[in-house]
Amino acid sequence: MNTTIRFHSYGGPEVLEVQDNSDIGLPGAGQVRLRHLAIGVNFIDTMFRQGVFPVPVPSIPGVEGVGVIEAVGKGVSNFQVGQRAAYYLAPGSYTQTRHVDASALVAVPEDLSAEQIAAVLTKGLTAWAGLNGYHQLQAGQTVLVQGASSGVGSLLARWAKARGATVIGTAGSDAKRAALAGAIDHVLPSDAADLGAQLRKLVPGGVDVVYELVGKATFDASLAAVKDGGTIVSIGAASGAPNVDKDVVAERGLKMVGGPMATYLAGHVQQATNDVFAALKAGVLGEVAITKYPLRDANKAHQDIASRAKTGSLVLMP
Repeated sequence: MNTTIRFHSYGGPEVLEVQDNSDIGLPGAGQVRLRHLAIGVNFIDTMFRQGVFPVPVPSIPGVEGVGVIEAVGKGVSNFQVGQRAAYYLAPGSYTQTRHVDASALVAVPEDLSAEQIAAVLTKGLTAWAGLNGYHQLQAGQTVLVQGASSGVGSLLARWAKARGATVIGTAGSDAKRAALAGAIDHVLPSDAADLGAQLRKLVPGGVDVVYELVGKATFDASLAAVKDGGTIVSIGAASGAPNVDKDVVAERGLKMVGGPMATYLAGHVQQATNDVFAALKAGVLGEVAITKYPLRDANKAHQDIASRAKTGSLVLMP
């Protein structure tokens, strides 16, 4: 049997249903059959589930996984049966075994566990895009990461620090701020009423770039903190999309950057993947906190995302 998580209508975590299906058979041309060892949980999974990004239903959530190839379809020559492989943008990952296009796969190092790979691949590639695509980070720049305790935010903040930036991060609880202390230069409460003023006190001239992962709740502070002519990179919106005054943006000469991460990886996927794994093994990304859930408890993982109860990365174990 093949356990799969599906939702038949949009809604909260409760719409995620556990279904035990029969064997999926052999892969088609250009595909492999991948038996998952670990499945990454990402914030975007909840947005598909809620219908923020509409998908046909019923639908299987998830975009990321790592596993062992059990069979290869016609025309697949670069991956072999028994090989471990991973993917980061192939919808339908919340299942034990699936067919996936070989073109979506990347080879993975043997000296990293499946849980480590699932915890960092998509989030690490997003962080890489933040430092090399959305914005070309330069040593000596001052960076604000709104939501620096999130899966992407924690990797991005540490990587920016390693690249020679001065890094300010925000987080919503004492525990999350404590986890960042020492890893970056300054840590502030993301829910402080005077956050913008606190940031300007730290950097009177304004920060060079803001990585905005929270959205509506912190955007006013981001706007206050960024220098004239600076950049705001919108990578996520955990609190909802902000209301952006385009006239203010234009008057201050701000650069607003966003959009799909894949756009900024085009032509650089292998290099970015190698960089992520190298940074993880070198300790640049810190000790990545991983919370594991049985695949059948995917709804609990989504509840924890909604309540912001966890730091680091969430991983489903088939």
